[in-house]
Amino acid sequence: MRPFRVFIGSTFEDLQPHRTAVLEALHRLEVAIVGMEYFGSQPHAPIDACLAGVARCHAYVGIFAMRYGTIDPVHGKSITQLEYEEAQRLGLPSLIYLLDEERQPVLPKYVDTGSSAEMLKELKQGLKKRHVVSPFTTPDDLAKRIVLDVPPLAGGAGVEVRLSELAKIITTIPRVEWLTEERFAFLVREMGPLANEVPSRQILHEALEFLLAGDRQAAVFLLCRTSHPNIRQAIDFATQVESVLGRVIERGMRILRQDQEAGAGRSTVQEESEVDPAFRPMATASSLALPSRDRSSGIKTDHNRITPRRSA
Repeated sequence: MRPFRVFIGSTFEDLQPHRTAVLEALHRLEVAIVGMEYFGSQPHAPIDACLAGVARCHAYVGIFAMRYGTIDPVHGKSITQLEYEEAQRLGLPSLIYLLDEERQPVLPKYVDTGSSAEMLKELKQGLKKRHVVSPFTTPDDLAKRIVLDVPPLAGGAGVEVRLSELAKIITTIPRVEWLTEERFAFLVREMGPLANEVPSRQILHEALEFLLAGDRQAAVFLLCRTSHPNIRQAIDFATQVESVLGRVIERGMRILRQDQEAGAGRSTVQEESEVDPAFRPMATASSLALPSRDRSSGIKTDHNRITPRRSA
């Protein structure tokens, strides 16, 4: 079945949480998404990359709040508006969502004034004349609306879009609840530049939860639908992350054993990672989920699932 490709058009900084929620929802529908998150470095001007992205898609989703966006100096219009106009020129089915200004508060820094505000007002008036627009408030509210609207749009293009069986499973998988923001930040530091391969911190957080729970398959699936479209790249990335996590657990197990041997609740050997307050509780809990290369840890791997090794 050919993928149904959707272009997500919006300003970025003010709507980043909304875009993240929409991307995750559409990934669960196994929709191929084209948007600024996936452009990467290109030799072309930003507007050229954006318009080329629109041309590759079957449909357009436009999300508009209180910012007009970066104005292209050649055309005198925002890139967001030019993306929309290109979609209309190509005849792409379009879904338009406007922020509900009466119900959703917006930070002042995300509200345009002056000429940009006037151009945004004119754009919104045109959108309301040409489309049946949907108001939205929170990121979750927007994601729910788009999930309901996209399948009929895809059906009109002869493509069936539905929640995949694997995606259904993923939504019900128990997560590693002890991966707090503090511990997540610690793991990101441990990963170094590797963490930058996943633009969305929320996606990276979910992938780490799956890997820490011993479910590489779910992590690879999530990466394939978001940051690593090539499955080999997704597997390679997951393997590298597991290696980092394994080293973290090994250090944690050493510290815990030293604590036990010292009998005083403190390690006799100071390690750089030990000073991180997030490290010790995470190492204790995650030692039950990740394989350790130290056989004395009592952990073994069974394909993607990881279970404690039975003592003789």
